[in-house]
Amino acid sequence: MTVSIRTIHPLIKIIEAYLAKLFEYNKKSSQFTEDFKANPHFRTREEMEREGPKSNRVVIPELKTGEVSVCITPDLGNQMPLVLEKWYVKVGDRVKSGDVLCAIGNEGVTMDCESFFNGKVIWTCEHKKDLIPGDELCKIEGI
Repeated sequence: MTVSIRTIHPLIKIIEAYLAKLFEYNKKSSQFTEDFKANPHFRTREEMEREGPKSNRVVIPELKTGEVSVCITPDLGNQMPLVLEKWYVKVGDRVKSGDVLCAIGNEGVTMDCESFFNGKVIWTCEHKKDLIPGDELCKIEGI
């Protein structure tokens, strides 16, 4: 069986293009890995397995007694203005990390805002208030 150069030449070009893509992917992949490793919180799968199940624990940030944290309206990108639709807590209530504080929304979406801290609610903004990203929703004091 004879194979002509015309038959092999396109195959070589295809193989060269495939190898170029393959090595380009490996180059990009290694760059991503280096970028991840630059993050002090990045851990490899092997590191996580070595640390065991304790590494999956959720760390709840603690407020010191008298320390105040402000919950703000999230930035949802090019969304229509948000409105504070409902409060699930009131001033004086004790909250834990993960407790739902309020519901905010617009014509298309409603979302719940959760507390990141354990503490006592010491201030809330008014109900039905128009909100922009960064507006204060409430203040929580460490107890």
